[in-house]
Amino acid sequence: MLSVALPAVPSAHEIPARVTILAFVKPEGHVLRLVVRVPLEAMRDMQFPLHGAGYLNIAAVDSLLPDAARLWIAGSVNVYEGDAKLVDARIVAAHVALPSDRSFESYAGALAHVTAAGLPANVELAWQQAMMDVLFEYRIDSDSSRFSINPALARLGVRTNTILRFLPPGSAERAFEWVGDPGLVRLDPRWSQALWRFVQLGFAHIMGGIDHLLFIIC
Repeated sequence: MLSVALPAVPSAHEIPARVTILAFVKPEGHVLRLVVRVPLEAMRDMQFPLHGAGYLNIAAVDSLLPDAARLWIAGSVNVYEGDAKLVDARIVAAHVALPSDRSFESYAGALAHVTAAGLPANVELAWQQAMMDVLFEYRIDSDSSRFSINPALARLGVRTNTILRFLPPGSAERAFEWVGDPGLVRLDPRWSQALWRFVQLGFAHIMGGIDHLLFIIC
């Protein structure tokens, strides 16, 4: 039997101090897939079935994950094909995962993991240590379109860090990372859009530190 050490169980309404989100975006044919991993404890106000000393009831919890994903993720993430917002995100699969699982090191591994069978029912996993893996699918006109994403997920934690990798067809994987809500992120920007984004980030970086301002003044 697999087991994970049990931490103290906080209030169901407590906001996690640090949340790390891992995500992949891949357009393929007429489907865009968004694969996401978030800590289960970030799904606040959800009552997950437990047994024993606070372990998840694995056999019952997976059926509740689509509601959690729809409330806390799908409702806060907007994906665009060109200037058109993609609607009706379909939740294809959702499972809990062990914190030691390393399938999200690659898109292929993440997709295979989330579409496979869930954890065995005899796994003892403390709810606060569990991860939630979700696969969303959107209908698109073409995988050669330009795509953007606006992920307003900062509310999942006091400090929310997101690592997203975009896999365009026929091109190298592109990695993005941000803290909090970044606004609209163009996954394959034109050169002018990329330049403007760098200017915005540079200005924000300079204004964010008194030492930077003093350097400019001097």
